[in-house]
Amino acid sequence: MLLFEEATPGAAPLMISIDERGALPLFDSAAKAQAFLGSTNFGPGWKPVEVSGAGLLAVLETCRDEVEFVALNPPPASAGGMKVEMGSLEDLIDTLEQSQRGDDLFGLDDISQN
Repeated sequence: MLLFEEATPGAAPLMISIDERGALPLFDSAAKAQAFLGSTNFGPGWKPVEVSGAGLLAVLETCRDEVEFVALNPPPASAGGMKVEMGSLEDLIDTLEQSQRGDDLFGLDDISQN
């Protein structure tokens, strides 16, 4: 799941800053995405959108110049003090490209629907 203000082709997903590092929040469920959104003041227009593996790869590629990281299931802002698991955007792109070629080295076929 990614967060979009508009679910239209070419729309930019929500990008956030964590410890002064730009990140794309990525969620494995709509409930986690909604809990995160509900704790912020980003406005009512943002919605969780499920994307396919190919769609996720396309979005990640468009974010290359904007952020360097993905934030996996960031907790609601009210949960303060919690650590956020982050990974390299480029590493995730490389892994998804390999899994699309059939080289699923990290078992991402199961999560590539997020």
